[in-house]
Amino acid sequence: MKYINPVNTSRISVEMSEMRIEDVEKLCEIPAVFEQRTTSELLRRVCTPIDRPNAVGDPRMWSVNERIFVVGSYMAATRDDGPDFPVGTDASGGHFSDYLLADTDYVGDIPFSFDGNDALYTPLLGYQAEVIESLIAGGTYKKTDFSWWCAVMAACVRGASEVVEPYTDDASYETWLVKRIDGYRKLAASEFVSMFLAFLTVQQRGAHLVHAVTSSYGVVAEPVSERPEGAPELAPACFPPHTCISHGARSVMGFV
Repeated sequence: MKYINPVNTSRISVEMSEMRIEDVEKLCEIPAVFEQRTTSELLRRVCTPIDRPNAVGDPRMWSVNERIFVVGSYMAATRDDGPDFPVGTDASGGHFSDYLLADTDYVGDIPFSFDGNDALYTPLLGYQAEVIESLIAGGTYKKTDFSWWCAVMAACVRGASEVVEPYTDDASYETWLVKRIDGYRKLAASEFVSMFLAFLTVQQRGAHLVHAVTSSYGVVAEPVSERPEGAPELAPACFPPHTCISHGARSVMGFV
């Protein structure tokens, strides 16, 4: 079994272990379209919380930035081409280090304003990304950049005096979120664009560990390293949980 260093951040303290073959079987049973659900299942299986005050043990309550960072840390320790494994398949592809933000960590509420309105931004959490992904996969909204952006804004932005909606279960949260999304979709185009531009700025301010954003592909990480002069620009990268499974293990399960 491969050794994996523990991960310790301001909110996360976990020991990590290599997947067992039965873990691989469980991950392969989840349809590939549900990447966030698969990520949660992967993290539950390879992470063991370390008892520490204020640490968050449930990966669904981690930010998508934290989740990408931990998944990448697992890949760095278990892949044959790690620890700074290549990202992308062509010559212009980067490496894991090109997506890592040094000296950053989770910040809960970040104030910002748009059109004279005071608001707060909170990073997207795993359970929120799962619900959004399910809404899009289920056809409630189209699989577009706009659908993801609108849903993430609805999940992560609130008025400065607005009370946070406590999470109880996915069904209740989905009902609450759909109402907010539908409200955003009814905004005047100019108002939405103004808010969206402010959202992009505050989202970048809240970037930690990696700069996680969303697109029609779901949750992705923006490259953050400076490229050498003349080198091609790197594309946003997915860190899909299935890439944590070795080629040999995928072959055993009938996936190649």
